[in-house]
Formats: sequence, C-alpha cells, structure tokens
Amino acid sequence: MPRAEASIVVRAPPECVFRLYRDYRNWPRLFPATIRGVRLVREDGARVELEVDHREGKVPNVMTVVAADRVDLWEAKRRYEATFVNRFEPAREGTRYSVSADVRLKGAARLLGALVAGTVRRRIVRYVLEPMRVAAESAHRTGAAT
Repeated sequence: MPRAEASIVVRAPPECVFRLYRDYRNWPRLFPATIRGVRLVREDGARVELEVDHREGKVPNVMTVVAADRVDLWEAKRRYEATFVNRFEPAREGTRYSVSADVRLKGAARLLGALVAGTVRRRIVRYVLEPMRVAAESAHRTGAAT
C-alpha cells in the first residue's frame, strides 16, 4: 500500500488556502489538468459526496472537513482507492500546505506496491500543490479569497 507525502509553502494565509480547496465548484478551474467538472451528490455537515469528472471518467469523491486546518478526500478510481489528508498550517511565509496520500492499488497494479510512491508524490506536487499555490497566491494578491 503506497504512501506518499508532499508539501509546499503558499504565500497566502491558511484560511485562504483552506477555503480555496474546499470550494469544489471551482475545482475544474483550479485543477484543469485533471478535473473537467464536479457534481454535488450529497452534503451532510462536514461531509460532502461528489462526482468528479476526471480524465478517466466520473469518479466518486468524499470530502470531509476534519478541522479548521485539515480536509480529508477519499476517491475511487479504476486502478486505486486513495485517501488524501490535506493540512493547512501557518508558516512564516503564509501556509505550509501538505498532502499525505494513502493509496490502495487494485488488480494487477497491486504488484507495483511501494514502487508507486514516488510517482504519487510527483503527481501530488504537479496536479494539486502547485495549482493550489498559484491560485491561492493570486487570490491573496487580488484580495479575492482573503
């Protein structure tokens, strides 16, 4: 079961980065390389069930706000199920945004095991952390999400 973690410093307050991530309606603009659309399935307090139109098709996601500085995201794709723990911690420069991934590979992909951890980490940086950094810093500069 591959596990990976990556973090980045975002020059915006934690509240700004947290709000930006929680705004699932904005995910297609925030993560255009991987997400085409998002549909709300059900909302129950801190738990939001979504149908995300990814490159490989429609994928169930469950976003759960655990605390004011943590959002967990579960998703199930064809080759894996994963839980991503998103943390938004104060840092001198703004926010340390960290994502920890716990991936459960399916089918033949299970044979790859720990070899996948590096790929998972690189994809977290490329498809989640960097787009969030760019969007949050831009929103903070313009006052759109402060």
